[in-house]
Amino acid sequence: MKNLVLPPGSIAVIFCILILAGCVPPTTVEPEPPRAVVNFDYTPPAEAVPGSADATFAVVGTKFETPVPLFRTFASNMTKDFGEILTSRGFGVRGPFITYNEMTYSDKEGSDLKLTAEVEFNSDTSQIQYSSFRIPSGSVTVKCHVNLIVSESITNERLWTRSIAITPFTVNLRSSNSYTTRASLATLLVNENRFYSDVSHALEAQYTEIMNKIYGYLDAKEMAVVTQSARDLRKKKVIR
Repeated sequence: MKNLVLPPGSIAVIFCILILAGCVPPTTVEPEPPRAVVNFDYTPPAEAVPGSADATFAVVGTKFETPVPLFRTFASNMTKDFGEILTSRGFGVRGPFITYNEMTYSDKEGSDLKLTAEVEFNSDTSQIQYSSFRIPSGSVTVKCHVNLIVSESITNERLWTRSIAITPFTVNLRSSNSYTTRASLATLLVNENRFYSDVSHALEAQYTEIMNKIYGYLDAKEMAVVTQSARDLRKKKVIR
């Protein structure tokens, strides 16, 4: 076997290439962006004369069961904005109260109606696929459904309900994290800043859509009919 003979100067060239190669920075994973600041807030489109609607509402906290902090913020802000909507419609407002049981008898007696809501979130993560390194990619679809409920404030008997379903939205997931098990929506929201921000922005748009519908439903003329039913019911069932 013949010895390999390199041309003059080749060793120096190879040496320089090796040095330069060592100076090239390694490929880095794109860092996660900061999380979006969530702003679930609603401003009613118009203001009626204060007290122009002959009724007072007790606002009771929105019922919510999904263990996702982002969704919990969505629901709690909804309760706060109920008061602003009712005031803008000319109603008197008491509360908000965390639960109906938190209301004293004077709170119940001093109100004509009780307003609360039930919020239900559902998510579909079946479109998420995992690589051999357990890194997820794909999309998640989120659905939201709200039941708006008006009851007589002392008996707590339901008098009026409206069901509000918003258009489902789909958010893409781009991750560089590895998961040992299939990640739930709650887990993805905790660990994926970009995904959290995208879901937050989509929910902010949905929040405005829902609150606009609620504003439309809580019309003073329609609620006047419900208020009269509440007063008639109270006369029949409440012992004084």
